[in-house]
Amino acid sequence: MGLRMFMSDLRAASKSSAVLVNLKWFLFSHSLHMVLLVRLGQDCYRIPLLGKLFGFLVEYFIRIVFGSDISCRAKIGPGFVIQHGHDIVIGSEVTIGSGCKIFNGVTLGNKDVSVNAFGEQPTVGNGAVFCTGAKILGPLSIGDNVVVGANSVLLRDCPSNTVFAGVPAVMIRDCR
Repeated sequence: MGLRMFMSDLRAASKSSAVLVNLKWFLFSHSLHMVLLVRLGQDCYRIPLLGKLFGFLVEYFIRIVFGSDISCRAKIGPGFVIQHGHDIVIGSEVTIGSGCKIFNGVTLGNKDVSVNAFGEQPTVGNGAVFCTGAKILGPLSIGDNVVVGANSVLLRDCPSNTVFAGVPAVMIRDCR
């Protein structure tokens, strides 16, 4: 399932369906390579017994090579785009809809690290954009087409078609 979604990720990143454009992105985009590894890890976790070991190794490889901590157990929809893929954290219980874009330095995870991750991580709708350095923390529900500004700290739910920014993040635009 994960690798099947990779073609959608590739087309979303390249913004093209042309074979040569997609080939160029596939060969030279390190961020797309990271998305490919996440999709591979997602498929590994579906394999009984040894799959968990291989999934863990893929996550470890992502940490070492890309400096990002992305759990392959996170549920990530098709059309996932990472821009400048360094220092990204996505927790194991995070759910991300289709067509979402994440820039470098973004964290989607727990607000309180002393609490188990189950039920304590964000759920993101379709078409969300998380700008550089945004921190989305806690069991939040983020609607479709939400933009979270650079270096913002989001600690509350967001309705669809809105823009949030600041520390703590507040709604600065309602695009409904």
